[in-house]
Parts: sequence; C-alpha cells; structure tokens
Amino acid sequence: MTDRAVVVGAGAIGVACAHYLAAEGFDVTLLDRGEVGHGSSFANAGLIVPGDSQALPGPGVVREGLRHLLRRDGAFTVRPRAGPGLLRWLRTFRRACDEGTYRRTTAHLTELSRLSQDLHEDLVRAGESDFGYRRGPVLHVSMSDGWRDRMRAFAEELEDSGFDARMVDRDELIDLEPALSPEVRGGLVLEGQGSGDCLAYVTSLADHAARRGVRVRTGVPARRVLVRSGRVAGVLAGPPDEGIPADVVVVAAGAWTPALVRPLGLRLPLQPATGYSCTMPIWEGAPRLPVFLDEAHVILLPLADRIRFAGTLELAGFRSSPDPVRYRAVVRAGRSVLRDPPASDGEPWFGFRPLMADDLPAIGRVPGVEGVLVAAGHGTLGFTQSPATGKLVAEIATGAPTSLSVDPFRPDRF
Repeated sequence: MTDRAVVVGAGAIGVACAHYLAAEGFDVTLLDRGEVGHGSSFANAGLIVPGDSQALPGPGVVREGLRHLLRRDGAFTVRPRAGPGLLRWLRTFRRACDEGTYRRTTAHLTELSRLSQDLHEDLVRAGESDFGYRRGPVLHVSMSDGWRDRMRAFAEELEDSGFDARMVDRDELIDLEPALSPEVRGGLVLEGQGSGDCLAYVTSLADHAARRGVRVRTGVPARRVLVRSGRVAGVLAGPPDEGIPADVVVVAAGAWTPALVRPLGLRLPLQPATGYSCTMPIWEGAPRLPVFLDEAHVILLPLADRIRFAGTLELAGFRSSPDPVRYRAVVRAGRSVLRDPPASDGEPWFGFRPLMADDLPAIGRVPGVEGVLVAAGHGTLGFTQSPATGKLVAEIATGAPTSLSVDPFRPDRF
C-alpha cells in the first residue's frame, strides 16, 4: 500500500516538499488556506543567492538594529503588537549573535543554499519548473562614504566561503549597470547567483506535481494535526470539518507553522517578519542586473517585463494592513540608486516571512509524534532554499541518507 502524505502550505517550501515526496512514490495531498504561492512567495525579492546566505544574528547586529529602531522607516523595526512570544524570540536571537555562532550558522545556511541552487537548475533543465531563472552577478551597492571597509570585509568573507566576489568603484559599477545613479560610491560584484519569479516557480512546480498525481487543494485551511497513539493519523481541515488521513504530515505553513505544531508539544521561536515590495512595468533605463542597496537593505530585481523593489524587516505580528511609511521607504530607496527612476510607484505588496530566532530553518521530525515533519522558518531565504528543503524532507520521510546533515536544523534544538 502506498504511503499517504499531506503537506500543509503551498508556498515555495510546501510545494517543493510535495514535489519530492511524490517523486519518492508517496500519495500526496497539498493543502493551503489560500491560493498556491499567495503567501510570502507571491511578490518577494526573487533571488537565489547562496552567496547572500549570511546569518541575520551576528556581531554588531543588535547595535545596528537599535539604530534602525529609532526610525519608523528604518531597515528593521519592532512593533509592540508583535505579541508575547517576541521577548523569548529576541533573547534567543541575542544569544546567537556571537562570532562563533554566526560563522557556524552562516556555514549551514550556505551549504543548504548551494544544494538548493543546484536543484533549482535541475528542475529547470527537466522542465519541472519554469520561472525565468537567470544565473549571473548580483551587485551590492553603497551610497555612503566608508563603503570600502564594509565591502572589503564582506568580500573577504565571501572569498573564504568559496564565492567569486570583488570590490568595484563607482565607474566600474556604472559600466556594469548603466541604470545606476552617479551618486553611488562603490560596491561589490558577487558572481554566480540566481534570480527569477518566485510565484512562477511555485505555480509551475505545483502544476507539474498535479500532473504526476498530487492533489492540490486550495482554500482549505488545516486546523489540527490528528494524532492517534503517538502516531500521526492525518489532518483536520475545514470548515466544514474534514479528516484527511495520512501516514506522513509535513507542516510547511510558513509563519503559521507554530500554531499547528504547538499542540504536538513543539514550541518554535518563529516570528512573522513583514517584508514589503512594489512591482512596476519595465521602463527605458531600468536595471538589467539584480542590485542590493547596502544601507537600506533593499533589492532591485529585474523580471521579464517588470522591476521589483523589495526589502525591510518588521516584527509586528500578523498585521492586517501594510504600513505606508515602510512601503514608501522601500520605493524611495529603490529610486535613490537609479539614474532614471520610474514614474510609477508600482503595485504594493507585503508578506510575512517566517523568521526563526537563530535564523536556521526548522527541518525535521516533531519529537514524540511519529510521522510529523516540519519545514518552516526560512526567513528571507525561502525561495533560495526551497528545493533542498523539499528533497531533505522526502529523504527523512523515506529513511534515506540525507543529502546534507539535518542536525543543525532540528526543530527541537531549542
């Protein structure tokens, strides 16, 4: 009899889990409370960047974060509405900021991202995903004096990790990307990274999975994981109440994952980190390469016929509407780095990136309940790390040796 699997969450991570489980012969049902890819995969920064997989907690980050907290339009902010779990999250984050932990965490994230980029390229070659994938350089750009010291340290860190990165002055930057403003001071070229439309990735992979027999059910919220005698029995979905039987359940519900695994005895220090983006039609003089603006932590992403500005990190719980000040800050930062900025403010969007306190995703089994796995908490790297996470989940579910060690990502490590 074929094992039945239910994957909760049809974003980048959940769809990849469904794809790789189906490839291993599971009878898969994929559930989502909304539409496929309409959570934080919908209009995100769209980068596949092993070289930009540095851990968020690190030396000096708390001091920098406190500086941004003084400004509502800063790159990082915390709002009181973030909820009672925020203090625990912040304490865990602070403990992960030492140099040794930063280096270990960055190494684990980079290894996961490298595997994932290879798998992204495999999926594209096999025709299993189609999202305008491009491989090439990402430009890190600074608008302020003192950029040389920051970029030199970053370049050295990247080179130590085996990436091709070099510092460039303003003239060389503008030669590489003529759309940049003459106000840029300098920056860094990081080679060999990827980009594409995350929503197209999710929908194309889900369509391919459906053609191979995965049942994709949208508008069906998972209410509870069903357990019988210490083993998973299925998922209760609805309303109306419906029990969907399963031998394996994968909770890949992004920022909503903690609520589903808490009744199973697993407490994940995960916060919904709000990110903002605006997407606009391409215009004459638009950038051709992905650009990361160093000071504002805003990304400019060229897509086929559109340009997207994306960035900021806000811990404000599940807000019901965007903060217009923070959205305008993203637009303003994107405009500031361009020689000929767009006339349009674009289409606004905000989404909840699932951010773990130590910035390592939770990938693995829920202790004490046989058959339940978690795949969540990828923060800003969900698109980058999606295929590798799906493959690891399928390997864990089948009991096969995993493509890389999953011990750093254990959901119960806290």
